[in-house]
Amino acid sequence: MLRLIIQNGTNSGAQLHLEQGWLMLGRGEESVLRFVEPSVSTRHAIISTEQDEFFVLDQNSRNGTFLNGERIQTARLASGDVIELGPFGPRLHVVIDPRKQLDSDLSDAETSPQFGDTARLRSPQTAQWTIREAAQTIGLYNPDHDSGDSPPSASIAGLALFCGVMGIIVLALTFLNFGVTVSVIAGVTAFVPAAIYLGMFLWLDRYDPEPVRNLAFAFAWGAMVAIFVSGVVNELFKLTFEDDFLTSVISAPLVEEGSKAMGVLLIALLFRRDFDSVVDGIIYAGVVALGFATMENVGYYGDSLVKEGAPGLIGTFIVRGLFAPFSHVLFTCMTGIGIGIARETHTPVLRVVAPLIGYCVAMFLHALWNTLASFSAGVFWLGYLLLELPLFLGMICVIVVMVRREGRILKQMLATEVEKGLISREQLETAISVFRRSRWVLSAFGNREVFDARRQFLRAIAKLGLCQWHGARALAASGKTGSFSLIPKLRAEIFRLRDQIG
Repeated sequence: MLRLIIQNGTNSGAQLHLEQGWLMLGRGEESVLRFVEPSVSTRHAIISTEQDEFFVLDQNSRNGTFLNGERIQTARLASGDVIELGPFGPRLHVVIDPRKQLDSDLSDAETSPQFGDTARLRSPQTAQWTIREAAQTIGLYNPDHDSGDSPPSASIAGLALFCGVMGIIVLALTFLNFGVTVSVIAGVTAFVPAAIYLGMFLWLDRYDPEPVRNLAFAFAWGAMVAIFVSGVVNELFKLTFEDDFLTSVISAPLVEEGSKAMGVLLIALLFRRDFDSVVDGIIYAGVVALGFATMENVGYYGDSLVKEGAPGLIGTFIVRGLFAPFSHVLFTCMTGIGIGIARETHTPVLRVVAPLIGYCVAMFLHALWNTLASFSAGVFWLGYLLLELPLFLGMICVIVVMVRREGRILKQMLATEVEKGLISREQLETAISVFRRSRWVLSAFGNREVFDARRQFLRAIAKLGLCQWHGARALAASGKTGSFSLIPKLRAEIFRLRDQIG
């Protein structure tokens, strides 16, 4: 148990006690003991406990929080420490029950990580247990894989410039090939349905939504870079071998899936803090593929409109826009799953092998699709109904199961935070409901600060629940996880955002 003995000020001599959970220090009503000193903010700092360790977290206070004379943002407490709320403000002497501290020290090597420790969950169990554990946690946010690093701004600017140049080239070639009118009609026909398909990915990713910046980059990479590279290489292959069939079953799967995979890999490397699970791999791969398919469809729709008029455009749209809009998505998601597994695993071999296997499966499915398309319409539709469609529906079912499981975990793990008053029951229900979540965020559209605060608030709630889940599993396995040190930070972030969400 932790005791805080106030050494000076209007509350001098008073004591605060904390055994589990957290307490607020400040001038506001949420503080268990309200301070009146001008150096203290309304919500100045939080004292939180996780696994018999205690942390102090500054709440962006005006005058800062000091530990033993040094200004801190977050720090672990030890018996004898002195917390100061602002310079020359109230001083709180920290006393930790020796028995509790001894228990914590003895178990530290197995259960309680040092502050900031991101060591992986270690278990004395067998390899079979490890495989089962991986299967049970696949697709869920894991703080051990969250580096927290932001990509270098120079890298982002360089990639944005590269995509922009590729985009200008692709658009210029499209206008030169079809003319302005046909290009606009084909573009609208291709891009309007793409927005609907994109909504499916946003729904699947509702608990830990990816930043719009990342999704825009993924779509742009597929629609601009991958489509340009694939078009050039496929054309060179066709000119070299003078065989359309070989181009469709060898060059197209190899080059198109390779160029799309490069976009997913770049996101995994540059945006590591946002790419932390198999579901994220599927989302990013799907958006890259959607961008590629959309721009590819512009070419097909424009060609049909020029050669066959409106009837040709409608027929091509029915085949490519309604019956087979997911073909590229299905292929590239195999690569995304492989890269997602590499992101989740701690096994060095899997980090290399999983993406390669995913890429090979993507190429195989792509080649199979193109091979079926080279036969008669009857053979193509038979393969479509018996193979391609069931594979896509199966992948969607797996993703939906993982997403629903995530919702159940959040509802269970965050129930204690509702009881403590960190979040309301209504906020929890909003966080786990796609419709309420979307309606709540969109209702702030037009107010950028509130809109962003609500998105960050919901994401912090989801991460808090999943961190608690990982922590509980670590304890059950006598292991350790970076979740323990992230929980106080996420609680602090939720406290900070509560005043900004409106």
